[in-house]
Amino acid sequence: MSMRGAHVVVVGGGLAGISAAVEATARGARVTLLERRPFLGGKAFSFTDPRTGEEIDNGQHVHLGCCTAYTALLGRLGSLGLTAMQPMLRVDVRDRAGTRGVLASRRLPAPLHMGPSFAAYGLLTRRERARALRALGTIAALGPAGRARRDDVAFGEWLRAHGQGDAAIERFWDLVILPTCNDRSDRTSAALAMFVITEGLMRTPRGAAIGWSLVGLSRLVDGPTRRHLQRAGGTVRTGRGVAAADATGVTLDGGEHVAADAVVLALPPARARSVCPAALPHDPGLGESPIVNVHLWFDRPVLDVPVLAVVDSPVQWMFDRTGITGRGAPGQHVDLSISAARDEMQVPRADLAALMDAEVRALLPAARDARLDAWAVTKDPRATFAPAPGQASRRPDARTPVPGLALAGTWTATGWPATMEGAVRSGIAAVRELAAQMGPQRA
Repeated sequence: MSMRGAHVVVVGGGLAGISAAVEATARGARVTLLERRPFLGGKAFSFTDPRTGEEIDNGQHVHLGCCTAYTALLGRLGSLGLTAMQPMLRVDVRDRAGTRGVLASRRLPAPLHMGPSFAAYGLLTRRERARALRALGTIAALGPAGRARRDDVAFGEWLRAHGQGDAAIERFWDLVILPTCNDRSDRTSAALAMFVITEGLMRTPRGAAIGWSLVGLSRLVDGPTRRHLQRAGGTVRTGRGVAAADATGVTLDGGEHVAADAVVLALPPARARSVCPAALPHDPGLGESPIVNVHLWFDRPVLDVPVLAVVDSPVQWMFDRTGITGRGAPGQHVDLSISAARDEMQVPRADLAALMDAEVRALLPAARDARLDAWAVTKDPRATFAPAPGQASRRPDARTPVPGLALAGTWTATGWPATMEGAVRSGIAAVRELAAQMGPQRA
């Protein structure tokens, strides 16, 4: 539905706010995008590390083949060409004992596309693989409604009730759930985990293919968003915080009022409640889950694949940033991404870098004689909401009790975990809700 002639104010310049601004612009609205930080992108940003002088991201943000809304947004912004994606999923997996496996998709009809690699997956026994296949079949047979009814159950509990032991959970199921939901199966809603398994691994052969940015994340979204909105007659104002919002517009810190026909609050829950208590009367109580990234710069290549998943180790995922971005040769920049990093949050950065350096040397023979030239650590204690059982009933819709004001953010009821895809979908949902409220008079 058209929003032609309307002035839409979007509060929050993360991916949810950017998505809302772009969607409203596409519907003919004049948009003002407000962000209190000096840059756009929210948690998807990059910066120059003061110790090393290297540009690094605030976490290794990857997207999957099933992230269609996110890639469509980048296409609208003109920055999709600054990303790359595997033609088909391929993830090498190792454990500390040197056992190897591969999870890869083939050009076969879904859901058979994962069958050949799973049949040879060396991190599970033959019996564990057979039981896992039965559990996957059960998940598929439940259907969307059946999976949604499992929201109050922890996925780990469901898995054990369906023949999965601790080894299988750690060596297969958590490889998928931990990086996508930002917690382990024992702490994740079965409904959310089953959604990820179905959407990523089972629906299409390319659904789990991994994509990444070839440039710093800020360059992927900040400049392209500003240019896109300005060409459409919109306004981007960074460095401006919002003190209050209602159906008539927003009041900035300092007292300036920006009038609006509709408002999108693309803010974390606590900020949204502070800015407009009537829009979110109750704290949804979703909690938080942290992410830590450890960047190690070696004097030579040590990681022989672009992406490596590691089990029974504090190192969860390794990325060859040098190979991915084409920068940093002849040495190698390795990024370790650690989800649900509650313990690592408490470790001083220098100690954590030393611990991870030692772990990499234990895992990768090529690293044992390599020189560590530099390191950096990023910590995000509130990286995502906690995907705990019952999360679906706590996540609010885009629609609020305040007509003309909608919510956006990964924590809203998108059905997706707290990913870039979920953020983008939430912004689209917020604008659709506002357009429906405006009705045909805007058409």
